[in-house]
Amino acid sequence: ADHRRTMQACAQRLNASATRPLANTARATATARATHAAPVRASASRSVPSRSAKNSRNSNALNSASNDKLNAGMTTSTGSPVASKTPAEAEDSVLCRSVEEKRTPLINLEGGRQISYVRCSCSKCQGLVMCGDKQLLPTAVTPSHYDLHLTPNLVTFAYDGLMTVKLTVHEPTDAITFHARDLTIASGVVLDADGVERTNPGGPDVLYGDEGQETATVALAVPFTEKDVGSTVTLTVKFTGELNDKLAGFYRSAYPAPENPEETRYLAVTQFEPTDARRCFPCWDEPSLKATFQMTLTVPENRVALSNMPEANVVKDADNKTKTVTFQTTPVMSTYLLAFCVGEFDVIEDTTKEGVTVRCWTPVGKKEQGKFALDTAVGSLSFFGEYFDSAYPLPKMDMVAVPDFSAGAMENWGLVVYRASLMLYEEGKTPVNAKQRIGYVVGHELAHQWFGNLVTMEWWSQLWLNEGFATWVGWRAMDHLYPEWRVWSQFLVNEQSMGLGLDSLRSSHPVEVPIAAASQVTEIFDAISYSKGSCVIRMLEAHLGEATFREGMRLYVRRHQYANAGTTDLWQALSEASGEDVAGLMSCWTAQTGYPILNVSSSTGEDGESVVTVAQRRYLASGPDSLTDEENAVVWKVPLRAGEAFADVPGLLEDDAAVFAVSQAQRDQSRSGALKLNLGQSGFYRVAYDESERVKLISAIPKMDEVDRVGIVSDAFACGASGYATTTDALELLDAYRGDASYVVWSEIASGVGGVVSAFFEQPENVSVALSSFGADLFAPLVDKLGWEADSSKESGADASAYQTQLLRQLAVSRALAFEDPRAVAEARKRFDKYVAGDVKAVPADLKGAVFASALRQGGMPEFELLKKLYKDADSSLEESLVLGAMGASKDPAVIKSALDFNMTDAVRKQDGAAIVGSAAGSRAGKRVVWDWVRENWDAVEGKFGGGGASAGPPGPPGGGG
Repeated sequence: ADHRRTMQACAQRLNASATRPLANTARATATARATHAAPVRASASRSVPSRSAKNSRNSNALNSASNDKLNAGMTTSTGSPVASKTPAEAEDSVLCRSVEEKRTPLINLEGGRQISYVRCSCSKCQGLVMCGDKQLLPTAVTPSHYDLHLTPNLVTFAYDGLMTVKLTVHEPTDAITFHARDLTIASGVVLDADGVERTNPGGPDVLYGDEGQETATVALAVPFTEKDVGSTVTLTVKFTGELNDKLAGFYRSAYPAPENPEETRYLAVTQFEPTDARRCFPCWDEPSLKATFQMTLTVPENRVALSNMPEANVVKDADNKTKTVTFQTTPVMSTYLLAFCVGEFDVIEDTTKEGVTVRCWTPVGKKEQGKFALDTAVGSLSFFGEYFDSAYPLPKMDMVAVPDFSAGAMENWGLVVYRASLMLYEEGKTPVNAKQRIGYVVGHELAHQWFGNLVTMEWWSQLWLNEGFATWVGWRAMDHLYPEWRVWSQFLVNEQSMGLGLDSLRSSHPVEVPIAAASQVTEIFDAISYSKGSCVIRMLEAHLGEATFREGMRLYVRRHQYANAGTTDLWQALSEASGEDVAGLMSCWTAQTGYPILNVSSSTGEDGESVVTVAQRRYLASGPDSLTDEENAVVWKVPLRAGEAFADVPGLLEDDAAVFAVSQAQRDQSRSGALKLNLGQSGFYRVAYDESERVKLISAIPKMDEVDRVGIVSDAFACGASGYATTTDALELLDAYRGDASYVVWSEIASGVGGVVSAFFEQPENVSVALSSFGADLFAPLVDKLGWEADSSKESGADASAYQTQLLRQLAVSRALAFEDPRAVAEARKRFDKYVAGDVKAVPADLKGAVFASALRQGGMPEFELLKKLYKDADSSLEESLVLGAMGASKDPAVIKSALDFNMTDAVRKQDGAAIVGSAAGSRAGKRVVWDWVRENWDAVEGKFGGGGASAGPPGPPGGGG
């Protein structure tokens, strides 16, 4: 109650001071910084430079322009200006940890008093006052609790904000600096522990730095001294912002009115990860600066308002037709996990066996489409609570589907936001692979409630801890809930394949990569952090054992809950549980770029038995001849995993090579009769075998487990493409697989052959035709065997073989059409004509994307116009994505350009921008057309798809979580 009274008093003062001009900081004598430096800390925040105001300017002009804009009610970019270094500073090589605590007067306030700031003159910081190995806010004060009240206008797209934050004083300071971007700050009031104002009564100075730092500073008329250290003070800021169209911060999303589809309405929703909370409200936007939050929203009375916690109070204003919803206070958490949403929704709900309420909020009229996600969420929360031995700590879990969302979903604590196509499932209309993707994404996001939310990374360089672990344990939850999916086999053709692919490039980066500035963070939301990270965790679990690994994870969560932790903390917990030096084992996998390829060769010893040599070196997609001496010298600690029968094979390869004996008796005792390393495919590496070992492997393939059959195909095509083996070896290997009935095996075959076709895209026409014929010859027999439609009497329920058959049929038909098998093409055309004529059952849901693409590939502009009509008439975002993906499949350059031009219209949402481009760029006919078009239209492409958010293609394999 006392705090609320203080907030009300501050608000009254703010309203009064907002009518007076702010102290004219344009008269300030600042020649450098507008923020206050602090000693280096272990955690920090990143910043994303604004795309506007690119002009360079001196700091006097910056401060003058910023405050002129502020007084005029305009938004300014925020940050710390950078002064040019003196010759002495330019030669200085002092590290950030040797910051000079020299205070230099920089700003004159009214009455002649100066504010001083710590300067860093080291070469690394180049004079920046946000000094350190990372860009950090000052540590003079840190937040403990936010009260935030926002009033969004869904018509004008503006919102008013009032924030009061409790701050703990750690050291004397003349100013308070925080993050802010694209906000108009009216004024700020600072009260000390006794309720005495420390800011300028005539209107406190609000100073803006350069756009790169994205900060604002409130100057103190009466500085905090040693007497204030340890006390709690408050800062109250009145501000306004925009519901932007950048899919970042607090943004708007369009949808058709439920009662009139021709009318467009807007909802408002947040996306703060990684550092866009500052776009919405002034805050300390660093993952380690955790605080509690009490959220209040004033919204139209007929709209739903959601936030991380349940409602605490609702006050209706009949005159203004609004309601003010105050939510319960959150647990301590990072700013990027705060969330809220305002819009029109239907809801479906259930309760976990532990008593947690779970609700799915869907577009009006589609709540039944949330049932599958709801069931998955209920099961996942219970599974994770048991796995971590830690109950879900919040009283509710809301999941909301929105039309426009940059990623697949976002794990905000207690309020997960999804792209609609990744939460809504409609039986008979949603493809089987899309259903699986929905399930996985739900599991991934709910895994974050523990690994990321309850225990948070110290800094963005440890992003892989959040995303890699959530990816891995998300798959584990799906294996528990839906065993018929056989997810660990699919893990290979999704996560492991993507991770190995990106990490084979010289331009890759380590799993744990230094991040100095916010502008760098989005660069590591990639297959290294997600896919390689999850593969490294899976490899470690296989090495330690499932029970031991789980006990280590429970210890880690228990020890660091409601706090921050880093990679070394995870290794420490796992070491204590296992008794092994986990850090020593895993550092090469997280700190080094790339991964090894093991070359296996054998010779005959004096006793007639095999002598096997295993040598490791770095694998690069550019081939072994491209390795530098330094790259050739790198080694990993590689779990060989040959199986119990091969007693002489070491568990770990720690040097560049190892030699051991393999007897025929050992081969006979093994399950397959051959020596295969990386048994179970848990290791993150490639294996290439010499001729004698490869012959033995091929004959043993029918006896191998599914995952090992996948691994042999994957390694063969990767090694053939990069020159560690021959492409001919990979293609000839496929004869051993023609009778295989595994979906994941055929998925890897499709990927391998497709890669060969892509690599030869500029070869003569006869080469392309021959490769297409080869691919068609592989997949057409599968189509003949499986047919085009499911047999409802054999392929229903949760039977594993039935589910895999559905996936295999979808794959076989799509590949036969892509390789232009004549019979498949003719059947697709017949079904397409029926579909566009009104027979919607003519094309099964699983085959829509492939059939639509084939019709356009074999047709021209008339078919493109038909697809545009199907897109316009689509009744779901998933259907829209399927059509968009098909629009890029033409072989006619003119049609491809038309599709690319259509992609630039308002008809295509920003989030879906990669669907047409990716589809066209993946075809032989489209690669050059797309490349030329993008270069010619770069400004327009940047204008539509730049400025925040990420595009995504049509739904495919599991993935897309936040």
